[in-house]
Amino acid sequence: MGFHWRSIFLFLVISVATLHLSHAHSEPEDYVHAHSCTRTLFELPPLTWDPELAKHAEDWANQRKDCKMIHSGRCGENMAAGPNLNGSFAVQMWMDEKGDYDGGENKCKEGTKCTHYTQCIWKDTVRIGCARVKCDPADSPNYLVVCNYDPPGNVPGEKPIP
Repeated sequence: MGFHWRSIFLFLVISVATLHLSHAHSEPEDYVHAHSCTRTLFELPPLTWDPELAKHAEDWANQRKDCKMIHSGRCGENMAAGPNLNGSFAVQMWMDEKGDYDGGENKCKEGTKCTHYTQCIWKDTVRIGCARVKCDPADSPNYLVVCNYDPPGNVPGEKPIP
């Protein structure tokens, strides 16, 4: 009988820890820090959190709980979806596009996408607001992360960094 209760207790502890980890790294400072670490490599100022941008990101994320990557068209915006995705990991996915960006040509390498990366490091961007929602159906393991940037980047003909 003791084994049974220990098993239930262990299951509950693991469940709570997993739930906590899946929500970790999606606070405002996590998004700001994840972006700003890379921006410092280019001597760009860190981004600041903007509650209004975060509200717009949350409103759009709630409309996109189907996890389809359809942009709002409102401003500079990055989106990511995936199992147990948190904000820090979403930003890392966007930063991983760095290898797909050809700085000399100021474009993405053939057959690749790099505009998430260039938005993250856009020289004129100073504010960010992000949100994370659980995708439908309720038992889905997937989450959607939306980040809005102001001023927006990816201006045609301009480079993301000086």
